[in-house]
Amino acid sequence: MKQTILALLLGSACLLANAAPREVAPAGFVQARQQFYAALTGDQGARDDAIAAFQALSARHPGHPLLAVYEGAGTALKGRDALMPWNKMKYAENGADAVEKALAQLTPAHDEALFNGTPESIETRLVAVTTLLSLPDFMNRRASGRRALNAALASNVFPNAAPAVRAHLFAAAARVAAAEKRSKEEADYLRKVVALAPQAQEGVYAASRLKELGL
Repeated sequence: MKQTILALLLGSACLLANAAPREVAPAGFVQARQQFYAALTGDQGARDDAIAAFQALSARHPGHPLLAVYEGAGTALKGRDALMPWNKMKYAENGADAVEKALAQLTPAHDEALFNGTPESIETRLVAVTTLLSLPDFMNRRASGRRALNAALASNVFPNAAPAVRAHLFAAAARVAAAEKRSKEEADYLRKVVALAPQAQEGVYAASRLKELGL
């Protein structure tokens, strides 16, 4: 019996390792993501619409951490926008908990699941990184954000992610390096941002920051 179970597990692992990438983004994903990015600029209506949209998408398509991580990130934004301190903490903590739960659900299968061409595992980690690293230090989420960042950069499927996604992650890595006074690593990441997205906001900032560093 044990040998049979072991054979099944090994067979499943082989199938997973040889799985071909496949597009799995459900209808409504792109619009929900656009609403989320509008929320990042302070649009509270878009924020609430994004949370509701990702909540519905996650319920209809279970097993996709990317949908759940966007919902959690939206909840964390409610903490950013809340007026009362207790609401700030409640939403920030609830959102961060949901983000970390989504990270824990990632498996090798999510390297092969594509959302608009980008591996689900990479974009899930990107959303987690931007959320967790933006929270105050006293919330103790920075270590989780760093682990997600390192996992994304070290992933075998990182090169398969869309250039904008890679640029965002390199920019996050540059900010971490700058905060930790690792100027050479910061400069290396900044150069990668400029190479990938020279016209984007992060690319323009990266070029400006390189000039500040005298590079």
